[in-house]
Amino acid sequence: MNEPKTPNLGLNKIDRSSPSTTYFDLDKYLDQNWEKVDEGVGQVEEKAEETAAQVSSIQERLDTEKRRSVTLEPGVQIINAERASAFKLEGLKGVTLVNLLGRDGGCEDLSKIGVHQSTLTLDSTNKVQGSNGLKIAISTGTSGIGFFTVSLKAGKSYVAIAEVKNFDGTSMFINLPGVGAVGNPVKDKSKFNVTWTRYMAPTDIKLNIDVGVSGTAVGQYGYADAVRLYEVSTTDYAALASMSPEQVGAKYPYVDSIQPVRNPYAIRYGENLLPPFYEWNQIGTDAKIASPYHLSVNTANAGGSYTIVKVPCLPNTTYRVKADVLTGPPVVIAVESLDETENTISTKYFMDGSFITEANARSVRISIYRVDAGALEVKNPTLTIGAESKPFKPREDAMLALQTNLYADPLTGTNADEVFEKDGQYFKLEKWKKLVLDGSLPWVFNANYSGYKRVAISFTDPNIVTSSDRSVKYDGKILEFGNTQAAGDRTHIYKPSNILYVSVFNADSGWGDAYTPTADEIKAYFMGWRMFLGNQGDVSKPYNGEAAGKAWCPLDSIYAAGTAATTYVLTVPINPITTLTYTRYTLWTPYQLVYQLATPTVEPITSEGQLTLIEGNNQVEVGTGIVLREGVKPYANSTLDYAGINAPSSPNYPGTGLQTKVSKLLKIYKNGRADNEWNVQSGRSSTGGGEEYADIKLSQYDASATYTVTYLMLDTFPIASFFGSIAENEKALLTDMNAVVRQNAAAVSVVEMAVNEAVRQLLQQQNKRNVWGEIF
Repeated sequence: MNEPKTPNLGLNKIDRSSPSTTYFDLDKYLDQNWEKVDEGVGQVEEKAEETAAQVSSIQERLDTEKRRSVTLEPGVQIINAERASAFKLEGLKGVTLVNLLGRDGGCEDLSKIGVHQSTLTLDSTNKVQGSNGLKIAISTGTSGIGFFTVSLKAGKSYVAIAEVKNFDGTSMFINLPGVGAVGNPVKDKSKFNVTWTRYMAPTDIKLNIDVGVSGTAVGQYGYADAVRLYEVSTTDYAALASMSPEQVGAKYPYVDSIQPVRNPYAIRYGENLLPPFYEWNQIGTDAKIASPYHLSVNTANAGGSYTIVKVPCLPNTTYRVKADVLTGPPVVIAVESLDETENTISTKYFMDGSFITEANARSVRISIYRVDAGALEVKNPTLTIGAESKPFKPREDAMLALQTNLYADPLTGTNADEVFEKDGQYFKLEKWKKLVLDGSLPWVFNANYSGYKRVAISFTDPNIVTSSDRSVKYDGKILEFGNTQAAGDRTHIYKPSNILYVSVFNADSGWGDAYTPTADEIKAYFMGWRMFLGNQGDVSKPYNGEAAGKAWCPLDSIYAAGTAATTYVLTVPINPITTLTYTRYTLWTPYQLVYQLATPTVEPITSEGQLTLIEGNNQVEVGTGIVLREGVKPYANSTLDYAGINAPSSPNYPGTGLQTKVSKLLKIYKNGRADNEWNVQSGRSSTGGGEEYADIKLSQYDASATYTVTYLMLDTFPIASFFGSIAENEKALLTDMNAVVRQNAAAVSVVEMAVNEAVRQLLQQQNKRNVWGEIF
């Protein structure tokens, strides 16, 4: 028989219906009950303490902002976030690299490279930057060399670097012959690798930098590109001894002449790394995009149909790829791992599966294909980080891009330009200034010397640190600082009178020793024109006042000594050579000057986007060289029934080149909105287009619309780390959210004020017209 108990604590109750309970059991009805009461009270107190701790934790998360520091390094990386949050930029500093080889080490012009026991040719396939690499083949002996001649200063430290790829020789190398500076040999035939050496010059010395191939037979060859020579501090020189070739190459990347961190960006790719089909690099034969993530193919092509996209990846990292196949063969996805020069490392096949990238993988090329004629229908392709199969999501990237140059002292890295954020607007603490020395400046003749002349302008900016200026010639050569009376190719700013002096070799300008150029003729030189004797005979012959008169041809045209000019003018030119169409070996670049400011200034920066992180793993890329929404006027070709952008060398789309060479077209906008109808094509232009152009059917082109383009430059620049933080708790998330709301409200208010002012002015103009109409 069950004895009665209380429902909550289970205390013993007297069963008054039983004769056996006519007496009172003290132990049972008092002691045991009080023990249970005490136990229950203890449990309540314990629960109360636990609840209080939880409440305290919640209160702390709501009252105290907690953030985690995050550094986004150059290149591609994976960042883990505990919750979806915005990246708050807290530090971004400038870097300046001065390549003492100018642009010559870019291996775009054979006339700039010396030859020893070799045959040199340009190769547009085997390269690491720019449009070409250098093929070096042994022509005699057991080594073939291309070399660059440089002058080094006593007591200065230098590092020489090249990226090389062996083909069938013994090895590739970089050396400074005669001084014992020998670089690491590279035998690898699969990809480009860094070879480097260092040297501290005991005295002023002129020597060669040799880049070449060692072998056993004539005809063996290899490739080289991105050759650079940097002066480094004694501290950095010592640190080089413990660095691997890869680390040296990453710390000192290739740049043309003098380059800062230019237009830095950070992109967080979507959880699904595959973009919609209209952004894929190649759409297969007879393939149709039914919707952004739905591809339908029905091809009679016996060679099949391949739809391809390339995306960046991390080495030694697990990814998973999959797609929903509605019709077609069972295996329809190929994954190719590519190295940094896009050579295929391996190929794997999936419909749904994970894979691990190789140690030298830098990107993966995904192909959805049918290998023969027939139908194929695929939806929702997905590439995600990790082995776990995740549900399909459209790719949603987040980007922060800044349109600015960030300099620093090229030797020590000090006095760097800095980026900071205030109320949602980015600003730059500017400590360096760049000045383009072109024909728009008030140049005057100053002095005549044997073989060169000195010209000058008033330097109107007194806010300059003495002897901080560095200058670059039109051909990319780094000009020497100081004593412009002693030699050509030098610059100097004379502080007491704020005058900039430039010494110009007559061989460049075409001004003879016996001739004094006028102010307009000096301006013509700085716009890219060279004077020569006007009988159109030998264009290398300077003008000395002869009766035959004078003429001008482009400085960057390809004319050997004794060659007659085909592009020239007989009166002093008043327009830059960029207005002409003629044979050129490079884009015209005027002289440039960089100098340090004595007093830093603050200026706003054009920016786009906000970098956010998703919960979990985020693939983030940090780079430089992004151009935001550059205006362009497409050319409509009625014969082809297409309009095109960025193919200036093609007669199909003339005059559509962007301002700098393009590595990758990221987005085309129509009236400010993304226009996904354009077809991005691979195709190199020798006169400025770069690696990609785009076209569109005329039926989809709106001639009355405003088109802009966001793209990555083909030129390379130093890359700086983004220092910042992300929210770790609710208080930080709420703070970020409130800041965004406040900033957006302020931005809307500014726009409303601008719109109201524009409407007010229009109404005033309309009222004035109405009044005059009534009068007349």
